[in-house]
Amino acid sequence: MGIPLNYLALQVLLSALLLAGVYLMTRYGYTPGLKWLKQQEHRYDAVLRRQLLLDIDPKVAVALNLGGVALTLLVGTFLAGLLIGLVLAGAALLVPYFVIRHLETKRRQRLEVQLVDGLASLASGVRAGLNLVQSMQLLVQNQRGPIQQEFGQILREYEMGMDLNQAMRAASNRIGSPLYRLTFTAIEMHRVRGGDSGESMDRIAESIRDIQRLEGKLDAITAQGRAQANFMAAMPIVIIAMLAFIMPDETAMLFTRMEGRVILLIASALIVGGYVWIRKIMQVDI
Repeated sequence: MGIPLNYLALQVLLSALLLAGVYLMTRYGYTPGLKWLKQQEHRYDAVLRRQLLLDIDPKVAVALNLGGVALTLLVGTFLAGLLIGLVLAGAALLVPYFVIRHLETKRRQRLEVQLVDGLASLASGVRAGLNLVQSMQLLVQNQRGPIQQEFGQILREYEMGMDLNQAMRAASNRIGSPLYRLTFTAIEMHRVRGGDSGESMDRIAESIRDIQRLEGKLDAITAQGRAQANFMAAMPIVIIAMLAFIMPDETAMLFTRMEGRVILLIASALIVGGYVWIRKIMQVDI
């Protein structure tokens, strides 16, 4: 009884990885690997702790990511072959990045939606005779969600001795939203020049509302292009499913033979490239 082909491919893969690891450690030492790990930890720390304000150790996040990549590579190679294992391992390496980026984008969008109400709360506090810091405390008490977290972080930094303007600049850099950068810059300029704080907050809120209204119109205009990109990405899967129902034996060759897998890999890369290209074209910055 012969040895299964998948088992042989797994043994070859493990031997190649071991040989490559020994060569890299002998030739370059630990410096490149440690440098890459530090870069990954810094990226996770910047997103998870500084932007999403989550108490997650970046070292644990990197370890889980690398463990998932190794497990996916071994399981994919054993079950479907070396090429599929490498593709799945690459996907496992990139999926956490896209998930975190999606969470960051959703949080930023929610922050921008809450901004007008937050400015209205600040204006109400100022009109009631409170100063800016007390108005921010009122906002933290009355609001929920990410805007409460961000203004709570500003107040904590202020209470630790940081200047309020510097805390707002740090928040704008952390959030990464042009609307918040505009808001904090306008508040900082108003603190320097003086004037009616309530009226100033109302003008800022009205400007933000106009910008959001314009962004809504642009989203409506570009909705058709984004939908076309989604249909383009989904249609190959639908076509393969139809072919598998009509010609199951011929379609199976795309997944069982090396030539078919290479064709699928090239086609997937082209589809992903076209999808990303269309999405980039549809993104219009104000």
